[in-house]
Amino acid sequence: MRKRFMVFMRGLFLLSICLGIPRVVQSAPILDQEYKPATGYAFMYAELRDDLVRAQTFTVGLSGLLSGFDVYLSTPDSGGTITFKVFPTIAGVPDLGSTSLAEATINVSGLVDDPIFYSGDLSCSGLMVSPGDVYALVVRGSGQATWRGEYDDGSGFVLPHYTGGAAYGPTWTETLGLLGGDLGFRTYVNTVDTTPVPEPTSMLLLGLGLMGLAGVRRKFKS
Repeated sequence: MRKRFMVFMRGLFLLSICLGIPRVVQSAPILDQEYKPATGYAFMYAELRDDLVRAQTFTVGLSGLLSGFDVYLSTPDSGGTITFKVFPTIAGVPDLGSTSLAEATINVSGLVDDPIFYSGDLSCSGLMVSPGDVYALVVRGSGQATWRGEYDDGSGFVLPHYTGGAAYGPTWTETLGLLGGDLGFRTYVNTVDTTPVPEPTSMLLLGLGLMGLAGVRRKFKS
């Protein structure tokens, strides 16, 4: 009886291992949030040469790892390197008093006057995000570049604003205030799927578990 019980429990153990542990599968980066300035509107020239902070807030739309970003930059001079950081927000405003959650350094040497999207890699940051989270993409000027965007110039045009955030920077009255527009950016998320995925090892465990259960059944019948 004891032997039968041990065989029965072994089969249940193997079966539970096979069915109870899902395999986590991480997808390729997916474009989550985006704002690209349209032609024909008022361009915002956020110079990054001086020791000034520029920021663009964004609202996450996908669950997973915040794996990267693009920023809409131009550089009329010799270029250099610029470090962009991700900060949390308080009531939608960048919380620069806290510790940054992720960062990436971009080499802007060789860029031209016409703005293009330039990429930063955050795949090693480990920053997991969820829909509705609000973060800020922040840079402190230290290289020869300009972060391009659009702002309301009072001319009556209705700008295609990014509804999930806004651009922040120095104003006449604040060190970090609303700039009245948005800076060009994109964010990417690696989504995570925890659905069980059949594997050769899992199938082997399932087979062993079923064999153990079948053996116990035969012994009980005999």
